[in-house]
Amino acid sequence: MTRQGKNLLIIIGTTPFNTVSVPEALRMSIGLTVHDNKVSILLMDDGVWNSLKVQPHTIGRPDINDSMELFSACGIRMFADEDSLKERDITGYNSNIEKLTRQEAINLISESDVLLNFG
Repeated sequence: MTRQGKNLLIIIGTTPFNTVSVPEALRMSIGLTVHDNKVSILLMDDGVWNSLKVQPHTIGRPDINDSMELFSACGIRMFADEDSLKERDITGYNSNIEKLTRQEAINLISESDVLLNFG
């Protein structure tokens, strides 16, 4: 008998610089993969600012890029809400992040077993 994990979605709705919740959410997402869970991350609202290639370590904040490098090895997919990107005029985001329409984002949310909101 094989054990099947849950379909987990982490929603990030805050900027990379306001709190430590973003690097904590990203670090936690890696840990959640250990029990065969399928983990995805969705950036929405101000959370899409995390899609930019920024260097938060220059102002003493944790560098989220360190976590993002591990995501493909752990099978974690990262998405950004297209409407949130457009509202903030963000076009040059990290190439590891997949853009979703609002309806695709809603589908991703509704298909998840567990939602963890960091926003």
